[in-house]
Amino acid sequence: VTVDKDHINSITMVPLSEAVTTMYPLVQPAFDDLARQICDTQTTDNLSYPKETQYTSSALLKAIDTALNKAAP
Repeated sequence: VTVDKDHINSITMVPLSEAVTTMYPLVQPAFDDLARQICDTQTTDNLSYPKETQYTSSALLKAIDTALNKAAP
């Protein structure tokens, strides 16, 4: 998570291994969608995601919130 005083500038994830991508194919697309929404809205509140990715998105969102809390000035 990259932030400055007033903005969430970017959210990236360490590239996933091929094994993780194979076992959990929804992780990267769900992450990309959440990162885009968060950067566009500047909040992790009221995000939308497909029902198929609700558990993956929820886990990713928790990790993003944790990173944002650590990055907050």
